[in-house]
Amino acid sequence: MVTILFDAPKGETRRFKRLLKRLRTFAKVQLNREAAISSERLEECELLVTQRQQFSDEELNALKAFVDGGGSLAVFSCEGKAQSPECNANALLADYGVSIERTTLVRAVYHTFLHPKHALIQNGVVQPEIGVEKHTPLNGTNRSRHLRQSEPSDNLVEPSMSLSFVYPNGTTLSVQSPAYTLLSSGSTSYPVDCPIAATWESTSLDGEQGRVLVVGSSDMFADEWLEKEENSQLCDVLFRYLLRQNVSFDPSLGRADFEEKGLVPDIASLSNMVKPCLHENEPLPQDYKSLLCDDLFRVHNDFVPDVIDLYKRLNVPYEPLALVQPQFECPHPPLRMATHPPRTMDPPPPALELFDLDESFADARVRLAQLTNRLSEFDFCLEHYVNEAGWILDLDVGADDASEEAMAKRVLHHVGEQIFLSKMQGGAEGIGSEFC
Repeated sequence: MVTILFDAPKGETRRFKRLLKRLRTFAKVQLNREAAISSERLEECELLVTQRQQFSDEELNALKAFVDGGGSLAVFSCEGKAQSPECNANALLADYGVSIERTTLVRAVYHTFLHPKHALIQNGVVQPEIGVEKHTPLNGTNRSRHLRQSEPSDNLVEPSMSLSFVYPNGTTLSVQSPAYTLLSSGSTSYPVDCPIAATWESTSLDGEQGRVLVVGSSDMFADEWLEKEENSQLCDVLFRYLLRQNVSFDPSLGRADFEEKGLVPDIASLSNMVKPCLHENEPLPQDYKSLLCDDLFRVHNDFVPDVIDLYKRLNVPYEPLALVQPQFECPHPPLRMATHPPRTMDPPPPALELFDLDESFADARVRLAQLTNRLSEFDFCLEHYVNEAGWILDLDVGADDASEEAMAKRVLHHVGEQIFLSKMQGGAEGIGSEFC
């Protein structure tokens, strides 16, 4: 199993968890958390992936010896790092014909992604082998190139458009022979049609052929962008190339007709160095009043005679204006008597919550039973009991101004009279049929 050394002295692996998980499926991945890259660590791996932009002299010598010994080196950069004064990554890449420029790649036309630095490139493939190998996984068994080229293709796609990818927060590269370009910025990004990924491969015949890959954007393989568009397939192709898994590029098939870069003024710097400049004018006259222009606007009475003559032409008497007596209208209509009857308020409904409905609608027998149960043995009053029973039976016993004892006697008298009449008549009138 091959060994990949991922250089992460400042914990850069937090953004590349998906990439490391993808590489661990077929290779042994080691992390270099040390501040320096030593020759001992390089001897243990076949591929070194780094994002550093500053190297010491010992590290430069160790990396060059590693590549000369047949190792593969992948350098991922991003926009703005090359402008740092401590950056000396170009000193490492100068021997391989690649240099990182101080530019930022942006997309000139909005498409899919909002931020201009998140450029979607759809025609940036320079090496046709990338489009051919994009469907082969990292540890997959690849077929021979002869069989792949002999298969019929239903959709003939231009090689430059065979793979689309997102290039976020990236920069451009300068590529010279013997290095060659793998990806370009395409026609919809600015700068237009510039190299953004390049590689160098040793041409020695002693069997030790090192490879160097430089990509101007490290974020395109981060967790946020690895699954966008076809970035994951591009990642597989590049790492298979670095690990020599049946992927090789032909420098003769690449392009060399990239547009030459022209220098333009730095408008931002020039705006901070404003220098006043006046054109040479004629000397000022002695009479400064001649410089004043009063023809544009002025107040005068030159047209008053013409206005007076206009009265005669229109046969209108020329006289002072008379005062017109104003007529104020009353804003409110006059009062009229109402022809409709007044609206009276309906009486309120009965306050049913103040009544015991169960007691009011209960049967006379039930109410008598409740009265009997309510009066206990100790506070029992016969006069009160008889009067309450008479009120429940709705007996007419005369005026209510008598005493409680007299009222009780009247109730008993009325009840006895009704019982007597019922016995005499032998009928079922009054209370005789109900309560006897």
